[in-house]
Amino acid sequence: MEMIMTFGKYKGETIEEVYLTNPSYFSWMRENGMTNKPEYQEFIEMIPNQYPECFEWEVDIRSGYQCWKCKKSMPIFLMFNPEVENELRDGYPIISDLAYSKPSSLIPFAKEYGVLLEERSSKVTESKYVMHICPHCKMHQGDNYVVEDNEQETVLIKKIKIVCYHDIWKEKHQ
Repeated sequence: MEMIMTFGKYKGETIEEVYLTNPSYFSWMRENGMTNKPEYQEFIEMIPNQYPECFEWEVDIRSGYQCWKCKKSMPIFLMFNPEVENELRDGYPIISDLAYSKPSSLIPFAKEYGVLLEERSSKVTESKYVMHICPHCKMHQGDNYVVEDNEQETVLIKKIKIVCYHDIWKEKHQ
């Protein structure tokens, strides 16, 4: 069910329609103290997942994830929407954003940090999506284990912010 704007010049339009026609409207809402409105909450929780290349993301690169097949250690790439509080980010299980919906444009960027991502087919989801690949045995690691319900103890290697410019992801320097 799509959320409808209940105020202002976009009253009656969906959050997605407003974002597609005037994305800066939500910046205006934030700047004017309207972050408690349900429309803003819906925006920060849903739209970045639908249009990930249009938003800034926080990334944790972690080591120590164990491949389900060869049991060797591999690094993983976890993405978080900086606007959304994620109390499980530093605990176990780790739950990351963009499960099953990472854009393929992230593949070369993650590789720069030693993390292998590829678009592969999943029997569990009966679909193709960008997932982690073990560098040792080349077996895919489903997002259900890596980014959605990771109960393995891993170590944070690096925390960065990233943004996408013309389909190329870059680290955002503060």
